[in-house]
Amino acid sequence: MELLHLTVCVMYLNKLRSTFLFFLVFAIWPFCACFGQEKLFIPRIDRSLIKIDGLIWDLDLLQQTPGFTYLDSTSNVRKILFDGPDHNGGSTKVFAFYSNPDIIRTGKNQGNTFPGVVLISGGDQGAMSEWVQRWAHEGYAAITCDYGNTQMELGRGPILKNSEERLAIIYDSIAKGPKAVRGYRTAAIAVLAHSLILSFPEVEKNKTAVTGISWGGFQTCIVSGIDNRFKAAAPVYGCAFHDEIIFKRYFKNLTKEEMALWMAKIDPKNYLPFSQCPTLFISGNKDGCFDILPFDKTTKLIPEKNRFVRITPNMGHDHPDGWRPREIAVFFNSIFKDQIPLAKITAVERTDSMIKFDYKSKVTLKNANFYYTNDTLNINADRTWNSIPAEISVGGIECTGPKEGFVMGFLYVTDIMDLGVSSELIIN
Repeated sequence: MELLHLTVCVMYLNKLRSTFLFFLVFAIWPFCACFGQEKLFIPRIDRSLIKIDGLIWDLDLLQQTPGFTYLDSTSNVRKILFDGPDHNGGSTKVFAFYSNPDIIRTGKNQGNTFPGVVLISGGDQGAMSEWVQRWAHEGYAAITCDYGNTQMELGRGPILKNSEERLAIIYDSIAKGPKAVRGYRTAAIAVLAHSLILSFPEVEKNKTAVTGISWGGFQTCIVSGIDNRFKAAAPVYGCAFHDEIIFKRYFKNLTKEEMALWMAKIDPKNYLPFSQCPTLFISGNKDGCFDILPFDKTTKLIPEKNRFVRITPNMGHDHPDGWRPREIAVFFNSIFKDQIPLAKITAVERTDSMIKFDYKSKVTLKNANFYYTNDTLNINADRTWNSIPAEISVGGIECTGPKEGFVMGFLYVTDIMDLGVSSELIIN
């Protein structure tokens, strides 16, 4: 009898335990599910914010993670081949370099997470591993691609034999439709590269940026407008209003209808107004490729609160000069890592004899100069500029206006960390 009672008690306890475990699992399941969703969450492009009919990029397709394979998974900068956008009805592959701080430091991922950055090169430049290394050392997971298909044996994209064909795919190919133009393909590759790194567990999903140099800066202005998963952008040199810069001469082979189509479908002026992120625009006052007036017009396509400018006196034009400014990393770090932001010129007031500037800066400013020109005859690269010193005080910055007047000018300031920013262009 006692054995029967003991057996019944054991059975009852087992039933209680099973019931308890069932309710426990039922209770914590929603939390587990939420946790799993959070780990797997990848941001989506908000198409409703892009008020364009007939957008040439299929954002639903481009925001999907592309298929990819590692060509090299052991070096401190990895080589990747991923599925690219279709070209002339055929599939393509894109070659890319990728790294992050853990890979650079130890050769493999260590379970840490980092902000991400997509790098867009300019001209005929292929993917550059050094650029990726630089950003990995800055604390970012970085990717750059062979946008110009210069590494044909790896990229397997449209094969371009010479510089004439490379120019043709930028301009003349508009005769075959906007998707035949390199501007379409480069932007599509950049969005796909973004989708790829967002799938990597080490990349922080809401902390990604894009920066590009020259033609890559031009493309950055497009990409930051159509891919609002980016939370910061920094185009260098490149700007919108392509029919007003030095490259407008390459439109000579186009009909009026083709030029109008190029400007309506490829030029960043159509897309940058939809950018949702803080953007640091960098160029030189004497740039030989992108004139300062359309550069200034480009900066004004986004709201003032998101607009940061660095017109750099006598800045050179190449990839090293384009990636060298420390201001880009400082700008991104202020957004993603809550570090000290760059100074910003917030307002300009002019009288008959004085120019006054308001500014915000958490770091002491040490030097300020007003650069100006009256040269309306020379091209942008050859234009003559002069400068006069400006006085910095707690209340603002001011300088005496040039006696001879000026056609256009800007204030350039540096802080005690030797970081420089400028005002927007002042045009008389």
